[in-house]
Amino acid sequence: MIELIRVSKRFGAETAVDDISLRVEKGELCVLVGTSGCGKSTTLRMINRLIEHSDGEIHLDGQPVRTFREETLRRRIGYAIQSTGLFPHWTVARNIGLVPRLLEWPVTRIQARVEELMNLLGLPQEEFADKYPSQLSGGQAQRVGVARALAADPEILLMDEPFGALDPITRETLQEELRALQARLHKTIVFVTHDMDEALRLADRLVVMHQGRIVQQGRPIDLLRAPADAFVESLLGGEDRGLKEAALLPVSERMRPLRASQGHAQERIAQHASLREALSVMLWRHAERLIVIDEDDRPVGELSLRRLVRARDDE
Repeated sequence: MIELIRVSKRFGAETAVDDISLRVEKGELCVLVGTSGCGKSTTLRMINRLIEHSDGEIHLDGQPVRTFREETLRRRIGYAIQSTGLFPHWTVARNIGLVPRLLEWPVTRIQARVEELMNLLGLPQEEFADKYPSQLSGGQAQRVGVARALAADPEILLMDEPFGALDPITRETLQEELRALQARLHKTIVFVTHDMDEALRLADRLVVMHQGRIVQQGRPIDLLRAPADAFVESLLGGEDRGLKEAALLPVSERMRPLRASQGHAQERIAQHASLREALSVMLWRHAERLIVIDEDDRPVGELSLRRLVRARDDE
């Protein structure tokens, strides 16, 4: 869906992005991560031509982005940023309906789309449609920003640190909601963050940037298990990598068949919970074994502490 081919960006004598190549598949959630000034936000903004690239080519669905008129390109690509960018003198409903109005959708279609998105993002129309941005909490305003980015049903969504200014609880809630939303909508998303925990939680593909270059990319779990160099290792958390890997793996991957004698006296955990959650339960409950249950609370397996901590050695 998106392809960058040997792309560079220079600002005068300074090179912000240096000869990077990246392919983002249709329906993939790709996260760009790195320290401040590494070029990740510049890379994002070159995709929708908010910043023009100096060298190389950027393709959208096989077509060079420079063959599109700028306004046409940007109306095809949803864009959500940290400060939301909402118009303060417009209501929530009007903010969300901005791009469909620019595309001259019929009024009834715009109204239906706004209502659909408000319900989808937990913003009941009767409560929020006529409010102004100043009347919203940070999390609510960010939901409105995401709804506006999705309003014209774009295939691509660019997100530049959209949750960066929020408190940890709200931020984690919105991360979970984004993953659930992506499971339903299957958009192609490029997401920028400097928060590695957020990157690991969200990414299908993780792209680590440093000094304008891509130093490693791949599945989050592959980067955790085999960082390319000391910089990537430090960014991933060094000795904390084991816990971060455990947060990515579901209990169902490590559980074993339930023995007949183990069905009644053990602490329980859902099969879709992470191994990190399982370890937390074991430590909190002083349990060496957990019964794994399905969505109907039926025992489907067991997980032992010994199996959990030795699982990598058994592979």
